[in-house]
Amino acid sequence: MLSRPGGSDRPVRVAHVNTARDWRGGERQVFNLACSLNEQPAVEQWLVARRGSELASRGRAAGLRVVELPLRGEWDLWSARQLGRLLHSERIDFVHAHTAKAHSIGLFALRHAPATRLIVSRRVDVPMRPGFFSRKKYYSDRIAAYIAISKNVERVLLADGISPEKIRVVYSGIDLEPFAVKKDRSLVEALRRELQLQPNALVMGNVAALVGHKDQSTLLRSLAALPEDAPPHVLLVLGEGELRAELEALARELGLGAERLRFLGFRENIYDYYRLFDIFVMSSREEGLGTAVLDAMAAGLPVVSTAGGGIPEMIVPESGGLLVPVGDSDALARALGRVLNDASLRAKMANFNREKVKEFSYQATAAGTLDVYREFVGSVT
Repeated sequence: MLSRPGGSDRPVRVAHVNTARDWRGGERQVFNLACSLNEQPAVEQWLVARRGSELASRGRAAGLRVVELPLRGEWDLWSARQLGRLLHSERIDFVHAHTAKAHSIGLFALRHAPATRLIVSRRVDVPMRPGFFSRKKYYSDRIAAYIAISKNVERVLLADGISPEKIRVVYSGIDLEPFAVKKDRSLVEALRRELQLQPNALVMGNVAALVGHKDQSTLLRSLAALPEDAPPHVLLVLGEGELRAELEALARELGLGAERLRFLGFRENIYDYYRLFDIFVMSSREEGLGTAVLDAMAAGLPVVSTAGGGIPEMIVPESGGLLVPVGDSDALARALGRVLNDASLRAKMANFNREKVKEFSYQATAAGTLDVYREFVGSVT
């Protein structure tokens, strides 16, 4: 159990709060963390999720204690009051906020729970907004700790004036189990037939939301810049977002037809596509860390990427992949061309990444998070 003032050894009580309706990387992180901590006798937890969200549904199916609230925005005071009542009645030690809106709602909720403190997981490398409310929110003395998912995010928090004494780095982790199964060649061939891919085409994959900071426009320009003598190839872009129409228009402008580029949108069976890929490519300008890259590493793929955000904390250049400057489509094209043309290099990088990714399991994330709870529980009154 976790030691407390006065010798009490009851489990630490934590309410995880996530305000998202959709299911993306952050929600998967919260789900995996809660599932892993659920096996720890030192922790009792509640998963507070948006009403009708995918996280609430999956959490309940996994046997987690789920509380659904509207969680409509930072100023949802009704939800904050309901959360505060939960914190107070259940004598919860920490409200663990996993989104920016949860950070705000959590602080409002603490008005109704004077013994509870806030832990904030920070997943993005975006500076805090200027203004009085942001300063009150980020510098509150009710915050026990910030958990940064990478050293890159830690740097941003420090630049924003957050005390280093409050920041702990705990890397995001993934579930390695789906990738432990040997690649099913029949499944891969079925996908190739479904997508009508050329028999000898190497498949490059990009799994990311179609939003500005993922910078797929640089990726498309790099694809168009590949030399004509490059081996047959196709890029599959998996994800949805506000820029899809704009990116499709850019693809037409660059002359990238269906034989070289496909926008596949959101796909439920995402792990099947990682098995289809021969190379994983990212073009992000910013990334807190980038768990899609971890998935690619676990799938045994070489990674070609821009050095955006926390990506260099995962990829070892020349060993697990190639990194190029952010926004440089020509450099990205050269790196892709090199990996496309060198089967032995692809194999070497694949083998390296399979081992390297073991440092980024979700169990390691849970252990690191538990260490943060253990460190700060003595400060809870």
